[in-house]
Amino acid sequence: MDDIEKQNLQKGMVKTAAGYFLLILLGSLFASLLGGAFGALVAVISPAFVKGLFSLKPEDGNIARYAFTVGMIWGLFIGVGVSGFACLLTTVVKIIRLRIECRKIDGNQ
Repeated sequence: MDDIEKQNLQKGMVKTAAGYFLLILLGSLFASLLGGAFGALVAVISPAFVKGLFSLKPEDGNIARYAFTVGMIWGLFIGVGVSGFACLLTTVVKIIRLRIECRKIDGNQ
């Protein structure tokens, strides 16, 4: 493998890593919004459940807004975990594939 091929390979790896980072970021933000919507839906359907779950008082404000915020936080945590794990698996597969390709290239010379 000559220097030009190695440089192209490194550039491709950087682009892949940046793509995975953006995938994690967008996936986590989407999960955050989904979690917030779910929290707000639960608060609308059963406000007594949310009041009991978080020990809210009437002066604390809008229950649906509070549930949306808590749902967004938990959705973000779950989204980061799932996206990070999926990207970790994809990265492991890419590394294995890269090692196999490098062996093929080195074996052909």
